[in-house]
Amino acid sequence: MPEGDTIHKIARAMQPRLPGRALEGLWLRDRGWLARLAGQHVHEIAPLGKHLLVAIGAPAPARPGWVLHVHLGMHGRWHRHERGAAWSRPASQAVVRIAVAGEEWVCSRAARAEILRAVDLALHPTVSRLGPDLLGEAPRLEDVLARARRREPRSAAGLLLDQRVACGIGNVYKNEVLFLEGVHPRTPVAALSDARILALFRRARSLMQANLGGGRRNTLEPGRPVRRGDPRFWVYGRGGLPCRRCAVRLRGGREGDAARATWWCEACQPRAREGGVPLSPPARPPGSASRRRPGPRRRRAAGVGPRPRPRLPGTP
Repeated sequence: MPEGDTIHKIARAMQPRLPGRALEGLWLRDRGWLARLAGQHVHEIAPLGKHLLVAIGAPAPARPGWVLHVHLGMHGRWHRHERGAAWSRPASQAVVRIAVAGEEWVCSRAARAEILRAVDLALHPTVSRLGPDLLGEAPRLEDVLARARRREPRSAAGLLLDQRVACGIGNVYKNEVLFLEGVHPRTPVAALSDARILALFRRARSLMQANLGGGRRNTLEPGRPVRRGDPRFWVYGRGGLPCRRCAVRLRGGREGDAARATWWCEACQPRAREGGVPLSPPARPPGSASRRRPGPRRRRAAGVGPRPRPRLPGTP
């Protein structure tokens, strides 16, 4: 699933191959080949959260007049092909084609692709409202905190996915960050201290930075290469399986305003009491696999079960 680290890796791959080169053509699925941009130069490749911006303009003066804006959504992919070579994806899925001498960059199944005048970018209804990019050079987390308090989504899950607070976090990192910081996804944002909110976004930045290298995303041991089938996540996609920390069975549901799939551990991510004081996780033996309700005998022995009925005189 493309998230902020994905877009930054794509930009790094494009950086040595596109800037400074003349376009032989730019094609958008809903507009065809844009004749007016043929011969224009690529000036810059700029990742911004989960958005990719490609600045295009005349070679001199080197000032972009146009910006290609692409949002991959959940299924978008970029591929580079030698001119004339077979594509790795069906042509019917193509949304964007960037053609330069000898090669072509094709984006398939993107959620959004559009060409904008550079002067209009500051008024774009989505791009102009994005919060700081957590993978930017030096994001100001104080600004992120201020935005979090000003917008205050309903829950911690919604907070991390709110791109107007900080951009780049997707559903995978939302789940993993909440687990690693011990925050229940349904915790109200108002119940989180400033320090806890800052810790969430620091953790997200750290995890994404550690996954900027090659290979598959890995939050269990960030930066370690993994093969297909190797465990990579603490809770993401693992509903019903034992927690990797305490062996309690993981819960799952849809949380946040967007109702995105969410997984959590009730023991490692306890619900917060009013005021944001976390509940202490129950003491569990490391090998226990689930939280089973104790049987009647054990409940009576512990003094929590129903008391046995008193016998009436003369009854057996």
